[in-house]
Formats: sequence, structure tokens, C-alpha cells
Amino acid sequence: MSAIANRRLCFQAVVLLAVLLAAVPAVAETIPLLAQQTAPRTVQLTWTGTYGSVVVSRQYPDQPQYVDIGATSDNFWTDRQHRSVCGDTVRYMVTNGTDTGYAAVFVSDSEPTAPAQWGVVTMDHTTQQIVLQWTASTDTDIMGYLICEGTPSIAIDTVFGRLNTLYAYPYEDSVQVHQFRICAFDSCRQASALTSLCNNMVLYIESEPCGQNVTATWNRYFNMPSEVGSYEVWVSENDGPFLRRAQVGGEEATSATFTVAVGCTVMRSYVKAISSDGASTALSNLVTVDFEAAARPQYLYLRRVSVDDGNTCVQVEGVTEPGWGSSDFKVYRRAGSSNPTVVGHCTPTPQGELYWQDCSAKYNETVYTYLLAVTDACGRNEMRSSPASTILPTVDANGGITTISWNNYEGWEGTTTYCVYRSSTSQPQWQPIAVTATNSITITDNHPLGQSNYKVVAIEGPDSRYKHNDSVQSAIASYCPPTDIWMPNAFTPNESTNNTFGPHSLFINPEGYSFLIFNRHGVRLFSTDDPAQAWDGRYRGQMQPAGSYVYTITYRQSNGAERQLTGSFLIVN
Repeated sequence: MSAIANRRLCFQAVVLLAVLLAAVPAVAETIPLLAQQTAPRTVQLTWTGTYGSVVVSRQYPDQPQYVDIGATSDNFWTDRQHRSVCGDTVRYMVTNGTDTGYAAVFVSDSEPTAPAQWGVVTMDHTTQQIVLQWTASTDTDIMGYLICEGTPSIAIDTVFGRLNTLYAYPYEDSVQVHQFRICAFDSCRQASALTSLCNNMVLYIESEPCGQNVTATWNRYFNMPSEVGSYEVWVSENDGPFLRRAQVGGEEATSATFTVAVGCTVMRSYVKAISSDGASTALSNLVTVDFEAAARPQYLYLRRVSVDDGNTCVQVEGVTEPGWGSSDFKVYRRAGSSNPTVVGHCTPTPQGELYWQDCSAKYNETVYTYLLAVTDACGRNEMRSSPASTILPTVDANGGITTISWNNYEGWEGTTTYCVYRSSTSQPQWQPIAVTATNSITITDNHPLGQSNYKVVAIEGPDSRYKHNDSVQSAIASYCPPTDIWMPNAFTPNESTNNTFGPHSLFINPEGYSFLIFNRHGVRLFSTDDPAQAWDGRYRGQMQPAGSYVYTITYRQSNGAERQLTGSFLIVN
């Protein structure tokens, strides 16, 4: 044998000796210890002799050293283990400081694994997934759970962890009934009994054409804790909140009938199973029903909303598909930012033209928005036109600068041009004063002609979608300049100048105007309601003598407030 082979044998012998020495207790065994498995996960330790209080230690096969598990003054110790030992050796040691005893016992886990208990099988409406919930096994040595499906049950997935008791079914198959069972398993891979069968609920909806009655049917829910006490049908109409619309009692109930509103076009619904004690609930799939639209026009367009020439009413004009003369078209109106309400009805001409007149709107005070609407033959699926609004101009005059502004016309697609018109007390014909693509203009004017009226005409651009070349007229905005009266203190009726007496003013409103002159005896010598007429100094054809006289002028300011001006003056001959 070579020297290399001899050295290899010597090394192996040293290693074997070290292993044998490691298996021998370092302290001499002085306590005779006996270990025996007496029940599943239970080992009975006994020893003889008197040693006072001893410390009991245990070492599992996967532990590097002993771990203290208790102390006793008796000559026995019962170790009830909380984990499985899958057919392997467990070592024990008892010590009292000077004396030591060792024992090893082969332990196997023959205790049945405690099963899980059902919570519910429900539906997550956010993810549209079936979700399984259960109560954890009471066995503390549970490694996880097998998710089983079908009959016979086949494991489809594994959830690890004793307290992980939630599972989302990974398949988007919410319109099929699935049967589930849960199986717990411990660290020795020993499986518990399967839970009873539990299933998801699948809801189906049926409705009559143009009817309001809806029938909901679903499959029976099995094995809810404390059984199913009732089923509730929850419904949302037109994306509104979910409301309970039906409730039926008993586990055997699988249908309910309810009604929806006439104007319901989209309905969403689900069924909720509730346990008898009210502690558990399970949801079905979420069903969306788009009620089939019956016949209705292919298009509906609001052409124009315009104040008439007399500034008395709003003219609403639209166009729809010809041949719907028997249909009821609704007119919606919204004042400012309020919600639109139905204010009228109209029917189209054979050519599809729609006309409606609104004489109740206060369009000189606020902007009104209109739209047209029609439902299908079932009274559902309302079609609405795009909105269109009135134009309301305002006038702001200050220091000879006048600004006319207005809201942009709503209703056309494309560009819009605005033409501003003005009329006055002395020039009642409307005259154009500006054309702009913006919604305001500024002019230099102190309104010497008295009250001025303004209106805006919006003109549809050539790039508008429907190319009707329409125009709409705004309400009328008026501006009355403030009245400023100056009275002289004397006049000379016999001269060629300054020979009449009357007020000098920037603007006098003829409405409510009165000019009176009295002598010192209170006799009324002159009266007129014409702001342009002055006194020539005569009374009944006779020139009045020089002296002092009194005048009284009654007039209205541009804001409507009544004023009176009184003073004295002289006739100088």
C-alpha cells in the first residue's frame, strides 16, 4: 500500500472518530431517562431517583442544539408538541446542574390534520374575479391549503401559510358556476378532509321589449355558514347608486322580479346572499344590461337660438331626420348654471324642421341654454342635440369710453363672427358699428343723442360642420346717459339773443318731464312736457314785466329715479 493511501485512511479514521465523539454526551449520564411516544405529537419522559428540580430540553432533527422546554420537580414530563415530526428522532435531555440524563425517541405524526371551514365564495366587482374566503385550520402545523375545483375535486392551486385564507380565482369566468373545496395540509404533507362543496352565484337578467318588468334568476348558493337566510337583488339605473330592488327568503329561492324606470337605458345588477345570522354575505357576478334602443331618428341638430326682432321671445330652431312628424321632441332649457328642465314640446315638419318659441324666458337678465331631445319608441334611450345659448350683451360707459361685451354663442362648430348694431332715441334705425371675432368692442362716445340701444348678431362661419350659414340675434342692451341740467339765472326776452328761458342739459328723458314757471303771486305763467320747449316771457300774449320769477322742473334720471329742481330767475328788459 502506498504512503498516499495510508495517509488517506488515517484521515478518514480521524473524521470517523470525531463524529463518534460528537455523538457521545460531554457529561456522564447520571439520570436514567426513558422517552416514549404515547399519543400523536405526545412524548412521555420518565426517570428514577431523587434530583430536585430538573430542566427538560429538546432537540428536533432540524435544530443544531437542545432547547429548554420546561422544568419540574417530578420524575416525569409530558411533551405535547405543536409541530409535526414526520417519522424522525427527537432527542431529550434532563439536567439539574450536576446530573444529566439523555434519551432519544422515534416520533411519527399520526394525528389527523384539522380541516379548514368555509367563509364565502363571492365576487369582486372591481376585478371581476371570483374570490374564495375560508377560516383557518385549528391545527398549528398547517403549511397551506389546496384549492380544489369540480366534482370529483381536482387541486388547481396552492396557498401557503396557515393564516392565508383568501384566494382570487385567476380565470375571468364569472358567468359559469364553479364548485370549490379547500384542503389543509401540514408540514408532514398530511392532508385534512375536504371542506363541503361551495359555489359562486351567477346572475341572469331577462326583460320584456319596451317593458319595465325585469326578471333576475341565479343558481342556489351552497354551504354558507349558518345557511342562506335571504337573497337581495341590487340595481343601478343609468349609472346611479345601487339600491335594493327585491328580497326573497330561504336558501331555495333563485329568482325575483322588479321594475325599472321608463327612462332607464343602462342597468347594472347583482345578487347578494346573506346568512341567517347576518354575519356572512356573498355576491354574484355584476350584470350590465343595455336596453335595446327602439327606432328613433338618426340625427338631431339644434341650428340656432335667437331673440326675435321685437325683442319679445326666443326662437329655437332645429333639424332632424325627415319622417318623424308623429314623434314628441322635448325642449330643455337651463338658466345660467342650473340644471336643464323640460319647458316645451314640438313635432317636426315633414322636412324634419323643428320650431319652438319661448316667451317666458328673462333673456335680458341671464343667459339661457337650450337643447332638443327625443326618445326611442319605448320611451328609452333619449337622444339629445348639442346645446345652444342666447347672447346677452352688457354696456359699460365711463368718461366717453363705452365697452359692449357679450358671451360667446354656443352651438356652432367652427368660427363665429359678431356684428354689433346700435340705435338711439333720435336715430331708431339699427346701424352697424363694428365687426369682430371676439366678444367685446370699445368705442369713444358720450351719447349726445340720448339713450342708445345695442344688439349683437352672431354669424355662423363657413367652416361650421353643417354649413347652414345661420345667424342669431342677441337681446337688446340699453344705455341712458346721466341727466345733467343747468339753469340760467336771467334772460332778456326783448333782445335778439338770450331771449328764451329753459334748461340746458346733456340729456333729458322726455318721459315724466315737466317744466313750470310762476310769478311772485303764484300764478302759473308757463308749463310744458317737452324738454326742447323754452319760455319766451309772455303770458296770454302779453310780455311780462321785469322782475323775479320762480321755476320748477320735474324729470327722471337715466336710472329711472325722479328728481325735482326749483329756483328763481330774472326778466331783464
